Amino acid sequence: MTALPPDISLVFEDRPDYLYAAVSGPRDSQEISQAYWTRVAAECQRRKARKLLMVENLGDFEGERNMNFTVDYLFALGMDKLQVAFVVGRVELMPAMEHGEILALERGAHGRVFGSVAMAERWLKHGSA
Repeated sequence: MTALPPDISLVFEDRPDYLYAAVSGPRDSQEISQAYWTRVAAECQRRKARKLLMVENLGDFEGERNMNFTVDYLFALGMDKLQVAFVVGRVELMPAMEHGEILALERGAHGRVFGSVAMAERWLKHGSA
């Protein structure tokens, strides 16, 4: 699936030195994640972005969350070639997202998970590149 369901919103904004993307909606699933990441990867390529700030603010996850599959999918899309700051909109999801961060870092990706946009921006601007 590459089309986002109509109740899921994805917006992009060019910012100094990075691409900002935000996804929001009342639900989440493996299919929704794949659909929005496919669109984000295409936009990163089209805009030649080297850094991404991705804000996820989705509702409850439907089905099983498989972080190994998600990390494999992100690598297949080439997201491991970018510096990615991922902002988790729901604090209760932080442990699962941090698990994904560890899996990606172990494979050589350059990404971090954050609880706030301000911290993510600081890392993108001043963190290691």
